[in-house]
Amino acid sequence: MLKPSGRLLFVEHGLSSELKVRRWQDRLTPIWKRIGGGCHLNRPIRDLIEGAGFRVEQIETGYMQGPKPMTFMYEGCARSS
Repeated sequence: MLKPSGRLLFVEHGLSSELKVRRWQDRLTPIWKRIGGGCHLNRPIRDLIEGAGFRVEQIETGYMQGPKPMTFMYEGCARSS
């Protein structure tokens, strides 16, 4: 829950911007969900945040260290629309 003027700060892994990596994310997600407690590798984070009624003000994406299908990250902030 946010105050009317509150900001949503997020850091989440999700759908890569690279087609090759996205294909691997799609292949691995069914298995990953089972071993990762329901975690999805291929969620379109920006779309989900905007679909929930937020306006993304700032977003940065990139890979952390590790296998690319599991390490594409989104970091940023959003406000209620």
